[in-house]
Amino acid sequence: MPEYRNVEKPLLDQLTGLGWEVIDQGFAEIPSDPAKSCRASFREVTLKDVFRQSVRAANALPDGREWLTDKQLDDLHEELTNHPGKSLVEANREVLRLLNKATVDCNELTDEASPEVHIINFEAPEKNHFLAINQFRLDTPGGVKQFILPDVVLFVNGLPLVVIECKEADANAADSMYEAYRQLRRYSEQREETAAAGLREGEPRLFHANQLMIRTCGEKADFGTITSSDEHYFAWRYVPDGRPIPCQPDGHAREQEILVAGMLAPATLLDIVRSFAVFMDTDSRTIKVVGRYQQYRAVQKMIERLRQGRTPRERSGVVWHTQGSGKSLTMVFAIRKMRRCDDLKDYKILLVNDRIDLEEQLGKTATLTGETVTTIQSTAALKHKLASTASNLNMVMVHKFQENGHRHMPGYLSQALDTPPVFEAFGLVNASERVLIMVDEAHRSQSGDMADNLFEAFPNATRIAFTGTPLLSGASREPTIRRFGDYIDKYKLEDAVKDGATVQILYEGKTAETAINERHEFDQKFEDLFKERTDEEILAIKKKYGTTGDLLEAEKRIDAIAVDLVRHYIDNILPNGFKAQVVTSSKLAAVRYQRAIDKALAAALEAETAKPQPDSERIAAIAFLKTAVILSIDGVNERADVLHAVKSAKERNAIQNFKRAIDSKEPHTGIAFLIVCDRLLTGFDAPIEQVMYIDKKIKDHNLLQTIARVNRVKKGKQRGYIVDYIGLANHLRKALSIYAGEDYDDAAGALQDISSEIPILESRYRRLIQFFAGNGVEDMEAFVTQEITERAASLEIVEQAVEMLRDIKLRADFEVYLQKFLQSLDIVLPHAAANPYKIPAKRFGYLLAMVRERYKDDSIDIAGAGEKVKKLINEHLISLGIDPKIPPVELMSPRFIEQVEKHVSDKAKASEMEHAIRKHCKIHFGEDPAFYARLSEKLEALIQKHKEDWDKLCQGMLEIRLEAKNGRPEPDDGIKPQEAPFYELIGMIAFGRDGVPKAHAQTVKQLVADIVEALQQTINIINFWSRPSDISALKGRLSDLMLFTGIGEIIDASEKLVADIVELAKARHRDLVK
Repeated sequence: MPEYRNVEKPLLDQLTGLGWEVIDQGFAEIPSDPAKSCRASFREVTLKDVFRQSVRAANALPDGREWLTDKQLDDLHEELTNHPGKSLVEANREVLRLLNKATVDCNELTDEASPEVHIINFEAPEKNHFLAINQFRLDTPGGVKQFILPDVVLFVNGLPLVVIECKEADANAADSMYEAYRQLRRYSEQREETAAAGLREGEPRLFHANQLMIRTCGEKADFGTITSSDEHYFAWRYVPDGRPIPCQPDGHAREQEILVAGMLAPATLLDIVRSFAVFMDTDSRTIKVVGRYQQYRAVQKMIERLRQGRTPRERSGVVWHTQGSGKSLTMVFAIRKMRRCDDLKDYKILLVNDRIDLEEQLGKTATLTGETVTTIQSTAALKHKLASTASNLNMVMVHKFQENGHRHMPGYLSQALDTPPVFEAFGLVNASERVLIMVDEAHRSQSGDMADNLFEAFPNATRIAFTGTPLLSGASREPTIRRFGDYIDKYKLEDAVKDGATVQILYEGKTAETAINERHEFDQKFEDLFKERTDEEILAIKKKYGTTGDLLEAEKRIDAIAVDLVRHYIDNILPNGFKAQVVTSSKLAAVRYQRAIDKALAAALEAETAKPQPDSERIAAIAFLKTAVILSIDGVNERADVLHAVKSAKERNAIQNFKRAIDSKEPHTGIAFLIVCDRLLTGFDAPIEQVMYIDKKIKDHNLLQTIARVNRVKKGKQRGYIVDYIGLANHLRKALSIYAGEDYDDAAGALQDISSEIPILESRYRRLIQFFAGNGVEDMEAFVTQEITERAASLEIVEQAVEMLRDIKLRADFEVYLQKFLQSLDIVLPHAAANPYKIPAKRFGYLLAMVRERYKDDSIDIAGAGEKVKKLINEHLISLGIDPKIPPVELMSPRFIEQVEKHVSDKAKASEMEHAIRKHCKIHFGEDPAFYARLSEKLEALIQKHKEDWDKLCQGMLEIRLEAKNGRPEPDDGIKPQEAPFYELIGMIAFGRDGVPKAHAQTVKQLVADIVEALQQTINIINFWSRPSDISALKGRLSDLMLFTGIGEIIDASEKLVADIVELAKARHRDLVK
């Protein structure tokens, strides 16, 4: 089996090399003996005996004596595994807490009361038991299937901490990674459609102790947690120096081997579980987060500097992790790790930031360290509280380090006296070297008096700066280097995009000197206000918009931009359900933009309604859209319209509702435009925000910070967009020149002109054409561009392509290439530059539908494409009578023959029937293994006999379909219909393909009659399949019946026979008890 040979077995071998004990149960047969996986029953999710032995040994006293009693161990096991009334997330959170800290009543050897127990000995990994088991069967009574069978489960001290799903593309599923994700969701009972149907299909108990869920197909491998959606599984790319990585024969290392080497070495796994796994309460739910590789790597480097640096400077440095990559969590993980290191846990830690909203955000995140966070509210409190030697966690705004002689003088008096402030030295607060200062967004506060005071107050502290943007170049770079030293770790913009941690940002210039030229037909009509203008030019522009004041507040200009902005949003962003931020130059401009956008939305709605064939869905979507203004209020003399806008936003809880998906049942979720001027430009995390419309001059480090609001990952979000109405795009090179060398290159790479997507679209289209040409379909381009007009010729090309895609590897490649092409097309649409690719997209979509139908492969679709492209293709398919929402027509469907007859050639008909029969036999095999095995053998024999005689193949397959439809024929020789499947199953397992020999026929008939009688007497009990003890008793009775036959072949195979008979009985429950 390729999956075992190419994915699962190499993984097990690598784990062995890393120090894991491995129980390899192979792949050929479903496990039938739970003892082989260290259990008494297939209902057990933990290895209880291993747990007892390992935890007892891991907690031995220094002299080697083991003190935990059997009762204490059983109580601990019960506490870890029994979570009545708790959700999966709640149970998992509780288990993680216990892994870090559990207690028992007393130590009877030392008389210590409530001693702490190490469920896992994190301090000494070698004292724990690490076991990997493949094909880990878990019975699921009452579920839609009899059992689940995770490919690999990793146990530490008998607890299942990691579940790994291995996949290789097979005949019915080309998208193996997504299939692995769906399987993990099924195993953990988290598929919404199953819950909605009131069904059970998994075993959540297996995941109560789970710390990592991993999916792999070899070349691709990534990890998530129990709460991760598909897009929040991440690759692991860091392996400590010196740890070997197995390579393929051509010398390259696959993602699977890199992940295993980087994450699953015993000591590393325990480090991740202990210090890098946290639960976060978001607005809508609780999520579990495990540190990504750049976070883990940065923390290891920080710890190394703290240990090896001889001076404060040698211990200090800069961590540059791009916006959206989790800097705050990296700080949390570093603190958690330090507190668990005996040589570092005594540090006093000070978190420094420079903005109130970021203080709130960082404060909330800092609680994940598990420590009490002391927030310093005043300069006096700072000098008092931070002078102590206490090893605590503190947070302070850098402004508290500002000293001047008027700080105790009322403002009105200082102003009346009109005397200049007298600045004083801040003074020493704490001279200890065991102080660590972590400065968030250090590029904003690295110079000036406040920063000088900060470092004067803690002259010997270690200083680590965290920044989401590169260090500035030239003289601007020096203060950071002087205060902190050089980089500790880098995680650049391009790294984050490559890893899928953030999305690529595209910008579109809307000003007259825009870099996007006419041939791509992107709009351009507004003045460049970023560049220096002469007085005459400014006067002319003001005259155009009828204003004498600030041009950026001119109402006519704002009205014109709002119309363009709303059109852009409705055409480009709304179809995929994302939202927008509008960045303005002032509070007055913000409220004027709100009025203008509201007016433009009303006009757009009116225009849509007036169309000859109005689109009701589009009309409803536009009508639901709303705006909100988010501003900082300075005092009582604010303009009335500003106060009204701010009050309205607060009443509608605008920020939180903006973050939520648009839902017609929740009116305030229609807030799709957040209009700002000074707030939410940094530290604002809203993955639903896809576009930022900028009408404000933004410079220096603020530029990258601001645009990064649109780079967060969300399902269906391929890119983030910056639409520029002020001229920033025309001066981008100059704006980014504040960075040096490779930092400049990375910053520039973060912002790509939207026109850069057009050559990408062209190259992805070319790759598709070359893909088919390279595999023998030379005329694919002529087909997709409709150069070939003859129907017969077109059908011949389609058939060539479909036949080519019989190869599952090629089918998977086609889906990947098509998805990439369609994603680029969705980005460029609705601009005219996309027009040449619309017809090819429709025709490739048609081809995908044909492939999906032919091979009954419902794992391939265009779900990853954007809504604009999906609408384009789906409307085309519907016009051809193909409903993309309907799954492939299966073998027993009344429409199957009609579907087959649509094909012109007998070859195509035979191909569709072959794959339908294969899938039908695979799905229904468990209901009658012998019958469906025989059908599969008939199919193979038919193909071998007639090879390319398509007409005879078609006739033969129709006969097989009829046989499958009619089901098992009436048995003869005194066997009852209910007994026949069991009779043939015994024959197949005990005697091979020839079945029961005549010499044993009567004995086996009597055996089967006794088996069916035993089943009918037993399984009719209510909820029988949910009663492990009753199932065990049934197995014992069946085993006795096997032994009483006296037939050697049956006795030798009795273990497997009993297991398979019980599975068959469960599948045929209704037939047996009717």
